[in-house]
Amino acid sequence: MEPAKKRRTSPEWEHFDLISPNKVKCLLCSRELGYNNNTSSMLRHYRAIHENKEGHGGGPAKARPTRKQDLDEALANLIVKDTQPFSVVEDVGFRACVALLDPNYVTPTRQVCLGEEDQAWGRRTRPGGGGPGLMEEDQV
Repeated sequence: MEPAKKRRTSPEWEHFDLISPNKVKCLLCSRELGYNNNTSSMLRHYRAIHENKEGHGGGPAKARPTRKQDLDEALANLIVKDTQPFSVVEDVGFRACVALLDPNYVTPTRQVCLGEEDQAWGRRTRPGGGGPGLMEEDQV
């Protein structure tokens, strides 16, 4: 008698195929990820790469920024306000601290941070300045 196959109940399996006992493949971008009998890496990959590219439930993506977008903006503000180099996101200590604060957050590359910083700077210098998360004294 054959053993019963494990039933996959996580919604992440809609976007991934098991290609070997320890590898899964993303159906949206064909990237292969490690698989260790849980969907953590699949969830992190989907949230970081695909969450805002496709609408949820067939409708448009949410207008409210996601947690990742909020954290990316906060990181850009940290770099601007504290005049940190963009390479701070690649520092081992910084990554360890972020991983402890939020293990699911994928720290953006310094190139992505540069783009976020440009957007943050634009919000600060735009007439009527400011934006969500910016303090009143930060507005020009």
